[in-house]
Amino acid sequence: MLAETRLFLKTIIVYFITAIISYIATIPPGPLSVFVAHTTLQKNIKIALWVALGGVLCESTYAYLAIEGVMIFDKYPMVAYWMQRGIIALLFIVGTVTFFQKTPEVKYQEISLNNRFLSFLKGISLSLFNPALLPFWVVILLSYQKYDFLKIDTNLEKVYFVLGAGTGTFLLVYTYAFIADRKRDLIFQYVTDNRLNKLIGGIFIGLAILQLVNLLR
Repeated sequence: MLAETRLFLKTIIVYFITAIISYIATIPPGPLSVFVAHTTLQKNIKIALWVALGGVLCESTYAYLAIEGVMIFDKYPMVAYWMQRGIIALLFIVGTVTFFQKTPEVKYQEISLNNRFLSFLKGISLSLFNPALLPFWVVILLSYQKYDFLKIDTNLEKVYFVLGAGTGTFLLVYTYAFIADRKRDLIFQYVTDNRLNKLIGGIFIGLAILQLVNLLR
């Protein structure tokens, strides 16, 4: 009974910590967030949330692939050797590009989506080719491995990790939709702030440096 209670508490901790990380990591506006804001303004929040759900599915899929990737690291050291270095390089490249990227002016974009299924597919397409998602979650999982109360060992913990990643993303994108539904000028001022690109770029560069330091120890 005690062991079951500990397992339950651990899964809850994994879920909430992952959800918080996912929420914070989604704060800088990306294609999904901006499109959800546009859809809310031009259609309604219900259609926008179907777009968000498509993006959440992609985020959760990348989180799951990250879990499997870390598990492969344990079985095949040579794969781990090259993947860890590749992830560091990818994080550094994405971070540098994001840091120096200028936020384009958000112009009026005609949103033709009215169907829930098409909105869902649009959300998937907006998140599918995000090069930072997989390495980001791999780095988070590698960090989890250092703490017994966060280390992913069971299938149930995998499920809660994936659910946490999806929950955090959905809540943040819903926040965008909620604000857009009520404060049009505020949301456009926010998504065009160049400082946000520097913030998220700095975070990815910082993660790359952190992993490099851990690798050289």
